Amino acid sequence: MGRNKRRHDRGFWPAYRLHTTAITTARRAGLEPRDVVVAGVSGGPDSCTLMNVLSRASRRFDFTVQPAHLLHDFRGQETYDDADFVRRMWPECIFEEVDVAAYQREHGISSFEQAARDVRYGFLARVARRVGARLVAVGHTADDLAETVLLHMARGSGLHGLRGMSELDPWPYSTSPHGHDAPEPDLRVWRPLIDLTRHHTTSYCRNNGIDYRDDSTNYMRDFARNRVRLDLMPALKEQLNPRIVDALGRISRTAAAQVDYMEQQADQLWTQVATGPVAHDGTLTLDRNALSKTHQALLHIILRRAWVAVTGHEHRLTERHLAAMSDTVYVPGSGKVIELPRGFRFAVGARWATLSGTARADDCPYPDAVREFRLTLPWGPIAVAVTRRDGWEVTAESVRVHTATHLDTGNPLSAYLSSQSLREGAIVRTWQPGDRMQPLGMSGTRKLQDIFTDAGVPRHWRERIPLVVTPRGVAWIAGSRIADWAAVRLERGEAAATLIRFEPGSADAEPA
Repeated sequence: MGRNKRRHDRGFWPAYRLHTTAITTARRAGLEPRDVVVAGVSGGPDSCTLMNVLSRASRRFDFTVQPAHLLHDFRGQETYDDADFVRRMWPECIFEEVDVAAYQREHGISSFEQAARDVRYGFLARVARRVGARLVAVGHTADDLAETVLLHMARGSGLHGLRGMSELDPWPYSTSPHGHDAPEPDLRVWRPLIDLTRHHTTSYCRNNGIDYRDDSTNYMRDFARNRVRLDLMPALKEQLNPRIVDALGRISRTAAAQVDYMEQQADQLWTQVATGPVAHDGTLTLDRNALSKTHQALLHIILRRAWVAVTGHEHRLTERHLAAMSDTVYVPGSGKVIELPRGFRFAVGARWATLSGTARADDCPYPDAVREFRLTLPWGPIAVAVTRRDGWEVTAESVRVHTATHLDTGNPLSAYLSSQSLREGAIVRTWQPGDRMQPLGMSGTRKLQDIFTDAGVPRHWRERIPLVVTPRGVAWIAGSRIADWAAVRLERGEAAATLIRFEPGSADAEPA
């Protein structure tokens, strides 16, 4: 008995359970001979365990495993060391390199983690289409599920957030997550390790002589998930419930069952609520009478489905948006409009409700939204620098300011910034959700969207207002606020400053 116990402690039991789990989940996934499964591999213990157990299951069910590895271009040499390790382990692996930061800027995504998730699933979908796979296997464990549920709870998600993820899920993203195309219809995510813990996968690798890589980004507390993993989960285990991972898994499964039931009810109601498919102009019309007779929990499901039908994805729609939309349906009256992310709006009339992306920007005084560009600043003997891009002519001039009244330019599109605040350079871009700044006279920061709201800036203007941004953050919202740390401080009656002035200019952009 003592010998068996020692073997159990050393990982014999997890290895047995992992092999059994792989075969059981492969059977549930309906795998058949000559099927192809794409496996997302990073080189960590979870993905190395995944590849090993998939290999065992493939011999049982005669399917092919195609590994795929995405290089996230932000960890320097470690990124390429991981790729070399994966190539040595699995020479048949398919590789692709993506600049996540550039993707994040291009799509206006505030969270780097979300951007990385988008490009990762986009890559895996492309590989799946290339090799004809209908399943993509990933190494998510019960710990990942618990962390996801906690993150969703912290963000105020509804049941959709609490259900987290399961062993087999529909493909979570469209082919272009921020576009209008439909999600991958025949592709699913397979998580063979979802009932096992991270401890099991690490023990499995160590006890079976499987080498793996340790990703340094897993220890960066800049990312919310890492803070949950490194700080919150250990505290909950120690002070609240040693089996918190199991408890959160049960919450997830309960929520998933309830959501599945309500989705079935929504299927039956959809034809009564939606008057037809999304129109050519991107508008979906709903029967308000039918909506108003629907229970709020089910109404949220239907409104979420309407959002997906119009936008092609679930991104950025929150429970707060759904609650506001529901209120306009239930409360008597018409003509109410709820502004939604990325220029979409939900409008309620006496008989119909419409969801559309028809918010107009024709009355906006600013040129079309600029692409990010570097602001040319004066230096040395050059006292004036001019940058022309995307409909703007931006002048930056070195000046000496002598009085406080001199700081008032009389033009909302020009402002004096301290030369010191621009010493590391600056770029011009537009607002991204999640942007914050420290307004002049304040010690803390505020969200730009709150600053816009207080200033009465229409929502459809906001993505066209230029921002001057330095490595420290947003220095100036053109036409609005200056950051406290970027303001000119008059000392002994004068100060060096940079006068920046935006003027509508040629529509022809300078070469990038």
